[in-house]
Amino acid sequence: MKVISVMKVRKSLGEILDEVNLKSETFILERAGKPIAMLSPLHSLKESDSHKLSLKALRDLKGLNPHTERSGNPSEWLEREREDWS
Repeated sequence: MKVISVMKVRKSLGEILDEVNLKSETFILERAGKPIAMLSPLHSLKESDSHKLSLKALRDLKGLNPHTERSGNPSEWLEREREDWS
C-alpha cells in the first residue's frame, strides 16, 4: 500500500490507475498530510460487491451506448464504450 498526495494524483492519474489495475497496487490518498480516500483494484473486493459497483457505475454513466453488448465482465463493457468514445 502506497501513500500519495492528491496533487500527485491530479498530475499522474493515468499512471496511478495503471498501477492499480495492472499491478494490483492500493493507494491511500492524502490532502495536507491527512488520509482522505483509498484507491484500490476492484478485484480486491468480493466478486458480488465488485459486480454491484460496476453495474451501478454503468447505470450512472450518461450517454452510455444502448447498442453495446452487455454480456460478460462489466469492465469489458466499459472498455468497449471507451473505444467508441475515442
